[in-house]
Amino acid sequence: MHVSDALRSRISSNSFDTTASLTEAQVADLVRLAQEAPSCFNIQFTRFVAAIDPATKRAVMAAAYNQPKVAAAAAVIVLTGDLRAREGFVERTRAAAAAGTLPADVAERMIAGTAGYADPARAREESLRSVGLSGMCLMLAAQEAGLASCPMIGFDPAALSAVLGLDEAHPPLMMIVVGPAAASTQARKPRMAPEQVLRIHTVG
Repeated sequence: MHVSDALRSRISSNSFDTTASLTEAQVADLVRLAQEAPSCFNIQFTRFVAAIDPATKRAVMAAAYNQPKVAAAAAVIVLTGDLRAREGFVERTRAAAAAGTLPADVAERMIAGTAGYADPARAREESLRSVGLSGMCLMLAAQEAGLASCPMIGFDPAALSAVLGLDEAHPPLMMIVVGPAAASTQARKPRMAPEQVLRIHTVG
């Protein structure tokens, strides 16, 4: 499937085949592709927590204001930020320099250039961008695999964190439900035309 076809055919699905399931390996494959999303300095702020068994999905559904599609979908993938992601980045970057795969002076410049992301507020801001990019990649990967998906922000962050055992450094920022779609007449919502949203700006 071409990316353009995936973009034109994808919908935010509300109907899933409740008899279907996804394996841990299938979820890992989706996450592996989602990890190809761009990330500032390659710090990689996004983390993923998946629920695939019925009991866990029901607990997540309760934290998502009892929206039925959470339990109906084969998998629920919660995307969190990692507000301490820079710590791992520093370790990986220095390890790459030690292994000779990255010049030491380049590594240190990269580390110095990311110092601001040690600030939790700035790390959260960048996590929001990273999660958005990762989430779209995950949904396109699901579409290519013949799976429906739906991004969600309708959940109680504190309740969801309690269900999933998330600490303050890993705030839940987006939830994506994924699975085979149920037979549905759900139509795609129309998008505005480019001339409604695009302005070509020139100076002079």
